Amino acid sequence: MPKKQAAAKSRDIRLLEQWVEVWTEDGMTRTALYPSNEELWKEAEKKNFTPDLVYRRINFRSGVPAEYLWTMPNKQTLLYGGGGVQRMTVGQWHEVVERERESGSEHIGPTGAGNLPRPNERGGCECPVCTLNQNLLGELGFQL
Repeated sequence: MPKKQAAAKSRDIRLLEQWVEVWTEDGMTRTALYPSNEELWKEAEKKNFTPDLVYRRINFRSGVPAEYLWTMPNKQTLLYGGGGVQRMTVGQWHEVVERERESGSEHIGPTGAGNLPRPNERGGCECPVCTLNQNLLGELGFQL
């Protein structure tokens, strides 16, 4: 199990956070966003700040449906449900939201650029996925 890093106190990261509920009802996969993409952006405008990252916290109520296999769930989450996180830059989020809108589906989709690792300012992570994506945050000017 990867060793957790202590949260660095170098600076606060301004986040937009969205909760994503995914479930199956009458054989159909359903997705709900809280707040919606539009409400989330309005929230940032009200707070009068430019966010650094967007976090989508995904809750799979009872397993991961085929539409979400791109999240690469572990076996436990795949079968029984659980959570996942989609972390991206604001620019990536805008691109993802546009692709989702164009798809005509209610589902969220992958960033197309991988999932950003948890910043050291939020405790870091040494899992293989985060390790592979560490360079992305460094390119964005975040201290790693």
